[in-house]
Amino acid sequence: MIKIFFLILLAEIWGITGQILYKKSANSAEMPDLRSIRSYFKFMKSVFSMPALWLGFACIFMGLVTFLFALAQTDLSIAFPIDSMQYIVALVASHFFLGEKITKYKLAGTLLVMAGVLLVAMS
Repeated sequence: MIKIFFLILLAEIWGITGQILYKKSANSAEMPDLRSIRSYFKFMKSVFSMPALWLGFACIFMGLVTFLFALAQTDLSIAFPIDSMQYIVALVASHFFLGEKITKYKLAGTLLVMAGVLLVAMS
């Protein structure tokens, strides 16, 4: 079970790394006027020309492959709840890499998720 836990944690780290790169790409582009289709396409062209976005795609893909390895070795009913660690990893990563604040509500929700992951992991 520990091996599966760490495989899924590795998949989450890959996935969150991809999400951080997506967010950094989106933040670097000029904000679109959502009422204008031309502005939307300009935004998409800008974002898709950023290497960080493509690196993010690669990280997400590596996370998927790693998660598939975990799924091949355990039941989905175990792997999927443990996959909820993404909320924990995302909270910490967004704080350190994007400067997002950790509020008491975010922390409380994350602690509840952690408790659920522990209960599933112990079964």
